[in-house]
Amino acid sequence: IQNHFDNIFPFTLEDPVQRHYRRGKNLGMAISGSGETQAVNKYIDDIITLGGEIMLITANKKGTAYKMVKDYHKGSVLVIEARTKQSTDKDTRSRLSPMGTEFELQVLAFLNALAPDIQSRLKGLCDPACPSYQSTIRDFEDNARLISEMDPDHLDHWFGRLFPRSGRYIIGGVGRSGLVARAFEMRFTHLNKISYWERDFNTPSFQIGDVYIPMTGIGNTYEAMEGTLTALSKGADVMPITANPSSRLVQVLKKQGREKDIAVIPVMEQYKSLFSGDTSSTTWLMSDYTKFRYPIFEINASIFTNSVVAVGAEFLGIVEAGMRRMHV
Repeated sequence: IQNHFDNIFPFTLEDPVQRHYRRGKNLGMAISGSGETQAVNKYIDDIITLGGEIMLITANKKGTAYKMVKDYHKGSVLVIEARTKQSTDKDTRSRLSPMGTEFELQVLAFLNALAPDIQSRLKGLCDPACPSYQSTIRDFEDNARLISEMDPDHLDHWFGRLFPRSGRYIIGGVGRSGLVARAFEMRFTHLNKISYWERDFNTPSFQIGDVYIPMTGIGNTYEAMEGTLTALSKGADVMPITANPSSRLVQVLKKQGREKDIAVIPVMEQYKSLFSGDTSSTTWLMSDYTKFRYPIFEINASIFTNSVVAVGAEFLGIVEAGMRRMHV
């Protein structure tokens, strides 16, 4: 949303720029799948105390957040029930990745499809059928189906290289890819693996036996390239998730004879030009075209990483009940 509207900002203590609530002018938006995240509920309570408007997106009608906002006269709630861990349908739940981020995936798709429709309405084009929203969602669906066409032999090799190891997992990503990568890194903790977020204050240096998993759609991001070269120099493995088979990162691994360690997420033909070439990029300097690009890679990467965790849980013999106990 922040990419599309300049007056959007995170109202949390995690924001490095401290801002203040302006009574009567701000709208709070909270997202919580379970509705039991204490930090989120605290921010909801803050806005309610200040008399502000609050909107909640959740998956749990029985959650604390749902009750707080539903009972508030300036609150509104959107419940995304289908295909989440909160579903009461056992058959539906059984088809999900254990401790998966399906709710977050649905929210990611929903908000990105919502943005162009809101922009149309701001321009006076108010169509109750929401054509911009509908066409964007269909586009996401068509692109996501391509994941099922990934080479099974290559995936078998990739999974076989990823899981049977005693070393540490270092996950990296920036921007929108970084949001998906952050969720992916947390999932390794659920799998009882030692994982770190790249460049975090407590992340150790690479060593033999470690694996570095950079997530980058274009494959030329400076941070991903720097991490890859450092990991290789220390004897660690590099197993990137990308959408660009011609990127600088891919070229480096090919020269090392490690082409099979690359997971290339497929995108539709009309989007391939967005993920091609070997031009270097940074996180702080990007074009408006990149800024407003739909998260085609990020949505597919979210689906793929959920599948990776499902395979890992089966390979390691870990049941979801055990993963839940390790969830913070």
